[in-house]
Order: sequence, then C-alpha cells, then structure tokens
Amino acid sequence: MSTNNNIYQNKKTLPTELKAFNWGAFLLTFVWGIKFKAWWTLLVIPLIWFQLPLGFNWILFGALQIFFGFKGNEWAYQVDWWKKPKDFQATQIKWAIAGVAINIIVPFIILGIGLRFVQKSPDNVSNFIENTQCAISYNKIQKGLPKVRQINSLSSGELAKQFAAQYKDTKLDGTTVIFSIKDGSKSYQLYGLTFSKLGYDKPCDLKLENCIITSSYVVPQGLFETRECTFFFDSQGSVKPNTQTQKAVEKGYNIFKYL
Repeated sequence: MSTNNNIYQNKKTLPTELKAFNWGAFLLTFVWGIKFKAWWTLLVIPLIWFQLPLGFNWILFGALQIFFGFKGNEWAYQVDWWKKPKDFQATQIKWAIAGVAINIIVPFIILGIGLRFVQKSPDNVSNFIENTQCAISYNKIQKGLPKVRQINSLSSGELAKQFAAQYKDTKLDGTTVIFSIKDGSKSYQLYGLTFSKLGYDKPCDLKLENCIITSSYVVPQGLFETRECTFFFDSQGSVKPNTQTQKAVEKGYNIFKYL
C-alpha cells in the first residue's frame, strides 16, 4: 500500500520523505512551535530577553535553532500526521517562506526607520535620549510619590529618602535620588531625581509650583549636555510636568513621533 494514503499513516511513524530539515522551525522558532505544539521552542524566549556573558545567549539561541530545524518535521507530524506527505510538505514550505520573508523584510523595515530617524533631524538622537529619560522619570515619580506620606512636613532630604526607599538600585545623595543599573558585580548610575521645596511656609501646590523635582542624567562632567526635566508636585503627591517637559514626555520613546 502507498504511504501517501493517509488512511495507513499513524503519528508514531514519520514517512521517509519527510525526514528533512524544517526551515520554518529554524527561522520562526517559538512562533512556529506554538502552532505545532512544539513546546521545546519556547526555550528561546528567555534567551531573547536576558543577556548572558560574552553573548552566550545568542550562541545558545543559534544552536537551538539548528536543533529545532532537524526536529521540526518530527514535531509537526505529531499534529498533522493525518495529512498526505505532499500536503504536509506544502504546509511547511509556507512556513519556511514566511520565515525567510520576515527575516529579510523586518530588518529592512528597521533599517529604513533608523535611516529616516537620523535623516529627519541631526538632533533626533540626542532628543530621543533626553525625552526617553523624561518619560522614564515621570513614570517613576507618578508611581512613587503618592506613596510618600506627610509630604508637607518633610524636608527635601527626608522626602528624597522616603521616595528612594521604594525602589531598588537607588542611592541617596543629599536631596537627589540616583537610579542605577547592575551588570554583574558592577553598578552604573543612570539618572537622578532632585527634590526641592521652595517655601516651607506654604503647602506644596501645583498652582504655586513651589515644590519641584528635576531629573537629569548622571554622567561625567563635560561628556555631553542634557536637558533637565522639571516636574511640579503637591501635598497629595499629584505631579505635572512643566510645558517643555510635557512635550518631551509626550514624545518619549515613541520613535514614530520623530519621523
């Protein structure tokens, strides 16, 4: 009897003509794997997000891709075992074509966006960095400041101390809360939030703009200039950016707003 007749096929035996490399599994990894219930392919997801020393995560990622390619037809056959081999191959060819298209088209799209981003304005790169910093700072302040109690009775230094206590990887320098990021045993300072209360005889009021948080990068002096972001806050922990900072926050890290 012909093995091409699906009546005589079973999911335990992979037909000889299907023992080939699966380019869909190789190129699309976990996307292909979810469709064909090949759960081993999900192993690549943490390798995308978490970096290992010496780029080992990408070496391991490549090795897994090759492994998926060799095992792909075997795994997919457990789902589509009822198909005739030629129909099974046709399905996998479509996945391979999609994988090739995505791996070629997506990088070109990213490259095109990058070129447009740079060509649109020579200041785009520095503006993007500054605006992103403003947006991140605003997010931190909005989440952390409402949790600080008795804002009016606290000095600027005490206010900064209570605010810093809510976040890991922070360092207090007077009235400035410095945020850092750890890379192994080393810690790199990123940006600082400086708290200022201009009048102790009046409560913090958004209308009076008498209580201020300024945010700026922590960089070696003279390395490059960055614009400070300014936020006003009240005794309830409500926050609003000043006009210039509001514009920076609205752009933030949405790269399409720079094109």
